[in-house]
Amino acid sequence: MRKTERRLPAGYQAADLGEAVVAADGRCALVSFATAPVVATRENTYVLFATDAGLAAAAQSFEWTFRENGDITHSESGERVDVVYSPTAMGTLSTTVRVLGAGDAEQATLTLEQLLVAPSAELETLIADAQNKPGPGASNPEVLRELINQHCLYYCNVVPQAPESGDAFLRFVFSVASSGAGLRSQIERREHIDALAAAIEGQPEDFARLAMVGVGVANIRLALLAMVMPQTAGGGTPFLPWNELPEAANQRAFADQELRGKVAALGEDARVDLVNIGRFPKSNLAACARILEALRDRYFAGAKFEDVLTGMQGTRAHWILTHFTEGPVAHT
Repeated sequence: MRKTERRLPAGYQAADLGEAVVAADGRCALVSFATAPVVATRENTYVLFATDAGLAAAAQSFEWTFRENGDITHSESGERVDVVYSPTAMGTLSTTVRVLGAGDAEQATLTLEQLLVAPSAELETLIADAQNKPGPGASNPEVLRELINQHCLYYCNVVPQAPESGDAFLRFVFSVASSGAGLRSQIERREHIDALAAAIEGQPEDFARLAMVGVGVANIRLALLAMVMPQTAGGGTPFLPWNELPEAANQRAFADQELRGKVAALGEDARVDLVNIGRFPKSNLAACARILEALRDRYFAGAKFEDVLTGMQGTRAHWILTHFTEGPVAHT
């Protein structure tokens, strides 16, 4: 098994990453990117974690079986500990994974039961209306379909650590996530995670190069994630100290390369944790929210997010977005 599926991020439960079922003996967990109700026709990713060293060592292959409304609709076996499946009908979905050892001897079995519903009809009407009318429309319908059909529960539940009235914070998180999701397809994001997971196996120079690309649905840069997220979910110091990049673009590239090198030089567990936090939509969007609040607090302390979005003609929001996508960038 890959190292990325041998541990959960420190301080995290499987449910912090997505909808999950955990074995009674605690040796493994099955995590779904989407939390039920799962939308039919939309692809969803399932990941098996074997957090018990003995189970991880014994595992040689994995057998995945999907049942819709009681009937087997898909099954596959192989060495992958994650699988992508697009349900076809409304009703119920049962996802079972068997961990097989030598001679296909069963080592563990987990099953996750979920409800299946139709895609959002309101969203499709909105997209159709926007396309049929002059003026600004739905800029990226596929991104809207992904966020609203698959991740709505996650971004709708983000709240700043310092509560404030209104929905400005939620709107800002959604805007940043929409921009990030539009940069790479879900297939490209999976391929990026696969490459990072391979780099963790012993190629730190590749890890630093791959860290140039943001991770997950909100396209979070691992260096910024490491500077904001505590090393345990409950708190503590971040993985890396705060490090601002030069504002001048010709100086920033070299500084960013050095910063990515520091991420690659972190311990193996830290790198695994950062990749997994960024990998899953639930933890990715929660991290996106935390990063935006940290940037607001550092550069515009005391400002409410409504002021960030509307005040100074949106200058604060622009600067926070620049820090998110390119920085943090030192003000000169």
